[in-house]
Amino acid sequence: MNERKESKKERKRKERKKRKQERKHESKQARKQENKEARKQARKKQKKESKKARKQASKKARKQGSKKASKKETKERKKTRKQESTKAIKQESKQERNKRKKESEKTRKHESKQARKQARKKQKKERKKENRKARKHESKQASKKASKKETKERKKERKQESKKARKQASKQESKQERNERKKESKKTGKQESTKASKRARERERERERERERLGAVAHACHPSTLGG
Repeated sequence: MNERKESKKERKRKERKKRKQERKHESKQARKQENKEARKQARKKQKKESKKARKQASKKARKQGSKKASKKETKERKKTRKQESTKAIKQESKQERNKRKKESEKTRKHESKQARKQARKKQKKERKKENRKARKHESKQASKKASKKETKERKKERKQESKKARKQASKQESKQERNERKKESKKTGKQESTKASKRARERERERERERERLGAVAHACHPSTLGG
């Protein structure tokens, strides 16, 4: 942003310099033309006056019949006329220059005021546009950052929730597996106990049967039982 502003300022400065140079060049050309016209008019006046003076001098010289006096007078008159003409030209040129300077200064001030007003308006418009663009850009960036933060937080929450769910599921599964193992162990223990009790009963029955057999054999083999 700062680089864009600096580039715009430099462009404006260059344009102002160009405008000033063009105005100076135009004013110089106008002055030269006006000076030329003033010199032409002064020369015409001098010629007319010189012609009149010559005619008058020639008439007087003819009347007096003195050529030398007429020549001297003509020379002196020429000198005086030249001096007067130069003075008049200088005075007129000075007055015209002063008038032109005043008018040019007025026009420059007026133009500078208008240019400043226009430049200020343009600067205000450009600033408003830049501010709007900056606000939009900042809002977009803020929204992006907020969305990124929200996504990160959501991901974290999801991870945490998934971890909690996994832990709970693992705990529930472990509890269920334990309960199932306990049930299976109880069932197996009952079955084994029933089998062992059955086996023990069968063994006791077999022992009782063997005892009964042994008692019968002993009774049969005992002499007292046979009566002899």
